[in-house]
Amino acid sequence: MNTEAPDRRPARAVAVVGGSRYLGAHLVGMLLRDDSVEHVLAIDSAKPSPQHRRRMRDAEFVRLDPQSPRLQGILREAGIDTVVHVGLHHTDFAPGGRAAVKEANIMGSMHVIAACGRAATVTRFVLVSSTAVYGSSGLDPAMFSEDMAARRQPSGGIPLDHSSVEGYVRGMSRKRPDIDVTILRIPAILGLPEPTVVGELLLPSLSPVLAGYDPRIQLLHPQDALDALLHATMGATPGTYNIAADGVLTLTQAIRRAGHVPLPVMPQMFKLAARLLSSQGLRAIGSSQLRYLRYGRTVDTTRMRIEFGFTPRYTTEEALHAYLVDSGAEPLITRSSLERKTARLPRPVASRLRAGLDSTLDELESLGAVPDPIQEEAP
Repeated sequence: MNTEAPDRRPARAVAVVGGSRYLGAHLVGMLLRDDSVEHVLAIDSAKPSPQHRRRMRDAEFVRLDPQSPRLQGILREAGIDTVVHVGLHHTDFAPGGRAAVKEANIMGSMHVIAACGRAATVTRFVLVSSTAVYGSSGLDPAMFSEDMAARRQPSGGIPLDHSSVEGYVRGMSRKRPDIDVTILRIPAILGLPEPTVVGELLLPSLSPVLAGYDPRIQLLHPQDALDALLHATMGATPGTYNIAADGVLTLTQAIRRAGHVPLPVMPQMFKLAARLLSSQGLRAIGSSQLRYLRYGRTVDTTRMRIEFGFTPRYTTEEALHAYLVDSGAEPLITRSSLERKTARLPRPVASRLRAGLDSTLDELESLGAVPDPIQEEAP
């Protein structure tokens, strides 16, 4: 990883909005270990978990709804020069569903951005956005660069949330050109407490996928996300950057790497199959996420390396492997266990799956994902 940056205004007093979440709490802990940072303030509407509180060490924590009018005064009184906004939801799986996610993403961010624009002490703003702003469609290029727009403009969901928030940030930058603005667009980070569509599909032995489609995916290891975030916070060249790992996998490749079997289903049957087979049920999956499972999304990271000066340590495949190890995802063990799983499915779906059973399990066995028959009989 290369984190050398040109000489810019150093971060002395940093406020992390969304400080109770994984990225926020870990970033707070990393900042406290930097001798050049004099004050770290964590802000969130919810208290951090005991685990995250330990990560934050003795940082000052303010329990405050980002929509509170007190935020501007808190930033001013603490002399905050750098604000890092890691509070955006990246899926609709949060408590309260889509309505709560939209309220937090849009209204919460509007108030945070407005408070920063009015706080004279703030000179740097960092936003963790997502590659979802590019959407997913059959017209997409092989890779999106930062100066490209979605080929199909999002009509709602997470893509529209993040695109709108980025627009608010750019509006603040026009009014306050003295504020250095950095926007990090990240893909799925597997292993965080907030579940992801890809992560959920890697857990069950039978994983529903959209028939006729095999989307390409990029991932980002949690440590690489934190390193990039710290790099941006401490004064890297401002701008908008895709932050993603090297390499691309298809969704079915990822599922097979987990030792599981992809189950092709028709789009109208996907939610039913997901509820039957997934531990989380993908209960709140929206239309934008279904398009992602159809078309996928990959991004170009040239600007990340050359202008931002950052190179991830983990490839997409290595990030996937780390997630599978840490999550304890159980591989499919026997042919009989697959038969038991298919018993829960409608007969036409089960018959279609069994028709390809031998070839699928032969592939898994060649990858070492299925133990020897002797191990299958062990108690």
